[in-house]
Parts: sequence; structure tokens; C-alpha cells
Amino acid sequence: MPGRRQLLALGGSMAAAGALGLRPSRATAAQRARTKVAVLGGGIGGLTAAHELAERGFDVTVYDRRAEWGGKARSVPVSGTASGGRRDLPGEHGHRGFFGFYTNLPDTMRRIPFEGQAHGVWDNLTTVPYFAFNRENGKGDLFLPTLPPSTRTLDPVTLPAVLEGLLRVMPQLLPREVVLLARKLAIVMTSCDERQFGQWEHLNWLKFIEAAGKSDFYQVMWGGSAKVIQALRPETASTRTCGQGISKILYSILGMGPDGPFDRILDGPTSERFIDPWVRHLTSLGVRFVTGHLVESLELGSGGRVTAAHARTAAGPARIDADWFVAALPVDRVRQLWSDGIRRADPRLAAMDKLRTAWCQGIVFWLKERFRGPLAHLSLMDSPWALCPVAQSRFWSEPFAGTWGDGVAAESLSVVISDWETPGRIHGKPARQCTPKEIAEEVWAQMKAGLEDNGDVVLPDGIVHSWFLDPAVTRAAGGGLTNDDEYFLNDVSSWELRSEAVTAIPNLFLAGDHVRAHSNTDFTCMETANETGRRAANGVLAAAGADGADEVRLFNGAEPPGFDVLKATDRTRYRLGLPHVLDF
Repeated sequence: MPGRRQLLALGGSMAAAGALGLRPSRATAAQRARTKVAVLGGGIGGLTAAHELAERGFDVTVYDRRAEWGGKARSVPVSGTASGGRRDLPGEHGHRGFFGFYTNLPDTMRRIPFEGQAHGVWDNLTTVPYFAFNRENGKGDLFLPTLPPSTRTLDPVTLPAVLEGLLRVMPQLLPREVVLLARKLAIVMTSCDERQFGQWEHLNWLKFIEAAGKSDFYQVMWGGSAKVIQALRPETASTRTCGQGISKILYSILGMGPDGPFDRILDGPTSERFIDPWVRHLTSLGVRFVTGHLVESLELGSGGRVTAAHARTAAGPARIDADWFVAALPVDRVRQLWSDGIRRADPRLAAMDKLRTAWCQGIVFWLKERFRGPLAHLSLMDSPWALCPVAQSRFWSEPFAGTWGDGVAAESLSVVISDWETPGRIHGKPARQCTPKEIAEEVWAQMKAGLEDNGDVVLPDGIVHSWFLDPAVTRAAGGGLTNDDEYFLNDVSSWELRSEAVTAIPNLFLAGDHVRAHSNTDFTCMETANETGRRAANGVLAAAGADGADEVRLFNGAEPPGFDVLKATDRTRYRLGLPHVLDF
């Protein structure tokens, strides 16, 4: 089955293998004849791998346990909520953010056709003009414009809020803390890769920024902000991961993001504007999609290759045969596939047992009237559950009340709950010990407290039409809650426990946000999943003997000019056993 680039006629150049760090070897005719790929998991990583391999002539089938595609990125239509010809109300796992420092994911989005748009589904992105850090009790709200300085505009409505927030916040900034933070950020931004992985990967963020004993503002803004934005735990997350994320955010805000404004969301529900068009496009490329398959094990043959995957379906056990397998499942699920034989064949896969996960789910409130808060992504810094809401339907291209639901729901307020361990204020329990109804009550109360300003009630009682909690969170049989979609944590030293996309098993490859990402962004997000899906596809290409011209491109991020020189200087110091020049 010749591919678009005549993959099977190529004579075995292993440039792709060299780029992946594999030992070059001439592909046999049998290798080049193997084209059947099973992608296990239909999230961003799996769809990315399927996309790249289908374009290069492989016979690809994607399997997933659910009937919907997109994994954690998908939206969830709530059945029975529509009337009058409208579509069902769209629930979500959590609202999506597409950041200006992403590089690989935007490339994929531009290659997904959408109703004649020049740049495909990428043209469905719309800018969120502000990112707001909200404090309670008059401590000050800080609005950060997300557009680069050259194009930034402050509208007359928002300008007073920006200035007022700065005036409130500035007295809380202690000069010595400003100097300390500037030095710490300079260190992480100019540290060489060897120091990033050899030193900062093994130090947690709060210790690095010396948060202990500092002001409330310093601890909340530079400790808690990482938790809200990336669902990290700053007391355990690595300095490399947090520093990388904050650096890229700063670069984007300053206009150095390689793909536009710092913060964007889709102009409609995620599945409608991104995932569903992607699945249609992949289907047109010949990709088959099979639902209702819960993959439970991999069969390792005597030759050290995976010979089959075994899944459970409503009709009974099912065998999945393929030449190449891309396991694109979340970390808590994929490591359940590792048999003793697989663990012996690749000890790095066994190390994944030590990786940790957490809960990071969303709840949507549909309101009877327009949201009165700012047109921004909001981080409620003092909320016990680290809430991050956005009135997403205000950015959508179609009128909400006329398009979704029953005509009464006028707004979609999507809220991410990042902390499920801290007791709430109303019921005194962590979110994971509450009922879904108690979660809704608690989130609403925390939002009211976080958004109220000088007595101005942003969320008056009585405006809630209905609410929808991520369906992955359900009541457990013995009480409490269970979570079907956990979130990978970039803990201190977790890099050493993570696998590359290419495993030691010659026909098994991995994709997902828990897989090592090298080219741009390495924390739990769609960009990481996309990059590792590309790396998994490159692994298949290399193992199949593809020419280097077929290698999937990997995009790197941007950084300020001159930083390469500073990093080279730090590399010399690191190799000599010396600290960073600013680390005193």
C-alpha cells in the first residue's frame, strides 16, 4: 500500500531514526511492508499520531473506550437540554486555553479544514484580552493584557480596572521581594538544559523562589499562580517545569510568543470547532475510528514485539492486530497495560508506576443573563479550590441562547477546579469528598466571594439556569467521588520516571502529556500531547525504514535574543560544577 510520499518504496534511510536518538540500521523489506497501525486512545496525542501517519500512507485505526473523541479536550453535549431546533447545552471537562507559546498544536490546527477557512480550525481561535488575578477583601485585582505591547489596546471600560488593580497591588510589593523574584526568573530563563534537568528538575518551585517567610502577596502570586494556571502543586512541582511555564507566559505577554497572543480560546464548543472537524478530516484520509474498546493488555510475542492488544467491549473480548502500536492513553491507564514481560523489556515503562496524578476537573454554570464580570480568564487566587473561571460563550461566534439549550440559558460560565484536597468554606470538605450538588454550591460561593468588589455583586443569586459537572467525576459505590480522568503531575524528579515516545519494544510507541517532550513545552497540556504524538509518529516512520524527508516536523519555541549566549556560559559553569552566576 504505497503512501502519499511513497513510503514503502524507500530504501531504508534512517535519518528519522538518528533524529530520535535510535541506532541507524537498514530496514528490511518485511519492515517496510508493515503499514497497519493501531492507535490506542483518541485524545490529542492519539489523533496527532494518526494524522501524521495517515498523511504518510499508513493504514491507521484509532480505538477508544468512549463514543466521543478528543479525550480531556472534548466537549460533552448534555442530552435532553435542547428545544426549538437548538443544539444540546455543551458541557466540558474544563475550558480550553490555547497559548501563544504553543508551536506544534497550531501547525496541526492549520491543517484541519474548516468550512473553507484559509487556516482551518486555527481560524476558530479568538483572543482573550486579559488574564486577571482576583483577590478578596480589597487586596487588589491584577489585570494582565494578553496582547503584545505593539498591538495592545486598553478599552475605556477596562482601563480603569487595570489602573485600579495596579494601584492596589503596588503597595503589596516589597522591594526586596521584587529583586529576589527578578533574580530567580533570570536564573531559570538563562539556565542551560544540563542545569535545567540536572539541578532545577530536582528542586521544587516554592523552595527555589524562597517563598517561606515572604509576604502574602509573594506567596499567593508566585506560588499559587502556578497551581491555578497549570494545575500544579507548587510545593512539589519542579522548578524546571514551573519556571519553564512562567517564562513562556512572560515571553508571550511581551510579544515574543511564536504563535500570536498569549491567551486564546475557541469561538465555540471545543468538539464543534476543533475535534469533530479533525475526526472528519482524518476519516477522509482513510483513518478508521472504533469506539467502545477499553484496552486492557498488550500481548508480547517471543520476538519481543507486541503481537496484539486486547480490549473489553460490550460484546465481549476483542483482539486488536497491527504491525505498529501507539499507546496514547493517560498515564494512569497506560501503565496498567505493562505486563511483567513488557516491564523487563523496557524498565523505563515500569518506572511510570511512580508518576503521580491529581484531579483537575471543570464545572459549567449556565446563566439566565450575561455574566457581569470582566472579559478575561480569571484566577481566583484566594479561593480554597483554586478556581479559574471564564465566561466562554461571550467569545463564541454564534448567539448562545439562540443556538444551544432551551432559549432561557443565556451564558456559559466554565470553571476549572484545580484543588480537590483543600476543605471548602460552605461544607467544610474537600471537593473530592463532596456530592456533585455540594461541589456546585461551594464553587458558586467561592466565585461570589472572589469576584465581589466594593459591594458590587457580580454573581447575584437566582441567575443560575443549571450546572454540569465533568462526567468523569461520579459517585463511588462506597460514598465519596471517583474520577475517570485524572491529571498528570510534573512533580520534582518526575522526568526520570517518564518514558520517551520511542520505547525499547520495537513496535510500541507512546503519546500523551506524560511522555517526555523536548522541543517546546513540557508540562501537562494539549501542546505536549501534540508534540509527543508527532514523536510517536516519527518512531513508527524510523522503525518502518522511512526516508528522513518523511519525518514529522517538530517546532521549537522562541526566546529573547542573546539568551543562547547566556545559556552557553552557564553550560560551561555547570560542567565545572559551579552554580549559576546569579545563584548566590
